[in-house]
Amino acid sequence: MPFEPEAHEPIHRLVQQAAARFAGQPAIEWGDRRITHGELEERVRGLAAALAAAGVARGDLVAVLSPTSADVIASLLAVLRAGGAFVPLDLRSPGTRLEAAVAEARPRFWLVAGECAGVLRDLEREVGFTATAVSLDGEPAPGPEPEVEPGPDDLCYVYFTSGSTGRPKPIAGRLKAIDHFIRWEIDAFGLGPGERVSQLTSPAFDAFLRDAFVPLVAGGTVCPPPSRDVVLDGGRLVDWIGDSRLTLLHCTPSMFRLILAQEPGADRFPALRRVLLAGEPVLPADVRRWRAAFGDRVELVNLYGPSETTMIKLFHRVRPEDAEAAIVPIGRPMPGARAVVLDDRQRPCPPGKMGEIYLRTPYRTLGYLNRPELTREVFVPNPLSGAEDDIVYRTGDLGRVREDGAFEIIGRRDQQVKVRGVRVEIAPIEDLLRSQPAVADVAVVDRADPQGNTFLCAYLVLQGAVDPAALGEILRARLPEAMVPSAWVVLEALPRTITGKVDRRALPEPGRLDGLVGREMVAPRTPVEEKLCALFREVLGQPEVGVLDDFFALGGHSLLVAQLLARTRREFGAEVSLQTFFAAPSVAGMAVALAQSRALRADPAEMAKLIADLENLSDEEIRGLLAAEPRGGSDA
Repeated sequence: MPFEPEAHEPIHRLVQQAAARFAGQPAIEWGDRRITHGELEERVRGLAAALAAAGVARGDLVAVLSPTSADVIASLLAVLRAGGAFVPLDLRSPGTRLEAAVAEARPRFWLVAGECAGVLRDLEREVGFTATAVSLDGEPAPGPEPEVEPGPDDLCYVYFTSGSTGRPKPIAGRLKAIDHFIRWEIDAFGLGPGERVSQLTSPAFDAFLRDAFVPLVAGGTVCPPPSRDVVLDGGRLVDWIGDSRLTLLHCTPSMFRLILAQEPGADRFPALRRVLLAGEPVLPADVRRWRAAFGDRVELVNLYGPSETTMIKLFHRVRPEDAEAAIVPIGRPMPGARAVVLDDRQRPCPPGKMGEIYLRTPYRTLGYLNRPELTREVFVPNPLSGAEDDIVYRTGDLGRVREDGAFEIIGRRDQQVKVRGVRVEIAPIEDLLRSQPAVADVAVVDRADPQGNTFLCAYLVLQGAVDPAALGEILRARLPEAMVPSAWVVLEALPRTITGKVDRRALPEPGRLDGLVGREMVAPRTPVEEKLCALFREVLGQPEVGVLDDFFALGGHSLLVAQLLARTRREFGAEVSLQTFFAAPSVAGMAVALAQSRALRADPAEMAKLIADLENLSDEEIRGLLAAEPRGGSDA
């Protein structure tokens, strides 16, 4: 059955129309800074004129390089007005990742903030191209509005997802797909003027479009945090959500659990009306913990949709019974999309039977830019119609349809996993580790921490002396943070099946064996260390923690760090910064950090107690902890 045609209005025109209606209202707010809808419109108009003057024409790729969400939002709108397609890049990506993305897309035109000029020069040198750059600094000189009449199927963006060979896959966006989704979310949830929406997503992911354009079209306000550090610190994140008077929170389930770990009270977010979760499975435990605090006051919505089909295509309004279900469903398709579960013979599965989920929608992307062979692998003729022009997307997700018609996700049919909302291929991680001389064999698998967050664990067979932390640094220089394992286990040999394949199900849980090479189990020596060991055990789900054990070697990652620091703050009434923790991520290191805390210095009795505790440590131990070199980075 064909889809009913739907009127198309380019997203940049919808934003422009809203700007005319809400010119004096705030469009973007971060920290103590504010841009109104009218001011944003003037900025976009000037940038679009500057792009047109630089030679941007319909279909040209324009890369965007800025650390500021307001700059990025204005840039995306300006590129669309000039008829181009935007390529947003994340400055926090490793240099090699940026180089690979630029080499893949080859954008000629660039919108660049002044502080990023050095990054552009490095990319020009390493990739081998000459950019035509338009500065984002200052106010562009006014010029004539570009006269471009876009088509609904025009290329409008390029975003990158992980590739099985380590080479990024460039997803080519279709213009009509953006406004279709944005209008659906606004209509489905009754959003309007005054809406205040979080913007927590990297500009290098397509979810950024939802965060930015939903509030702008509705006449509301985009609310980015004042700094990225807020997203990594659960306590500051909770404070920011309340202080920003957010009415709508977009986030991944991992970040949602970071908020839950702060145990917010029922009165914590008085303005918040709903939380939309996407990128990973929502767990029944998440629903239970949220409802225990907020009941029905704040609606939870579970969203599902691969980037290849443009943001979201199925949704489920979470219900009380989901708290006790085995799986929280992803719901039913939104208008303009259909879904089906097919078996290995590409026949429809009856309710309850597992198969692969296929999506059918005219609002899918155009496939992979300049990669027709990859596009044909996943965008295939509909097996149920056989028509060559009836295209469906093979998601690679295994799922089933319930008796009530709602869809559930079971897992993946390949080696892809989702880590903190980022789709990750396992193969390039293993390949890069195998290329290291000291690594004889390796298997990387996804694990779940006690809160249900997914992280990666690397199991190594070594043929030379190497510190797993050094291997992590090698990966971090080449891959996105989500692809760097959080836990490392060294084994004599990897378990194998009778066919010789790695038996991934037989791999031991990280941190629960003597696989922590050279581990010396040191018991707590002071009351403070005893309390900290208990906190480490609770957060990590470990039966045993020594005062010198490395938090990350026991399976810790940045989301768990945030939980640990929040619990430490509640237990001791003292702040330990992320930087301080990464410098010495152990119970002993935390004890020293607490002794140095200004909050405790204000309490002479408590300070005297900590000093007495520290006297049980040797001078050499204390000097070593204070002089510890910071780790290379986090998993955020």
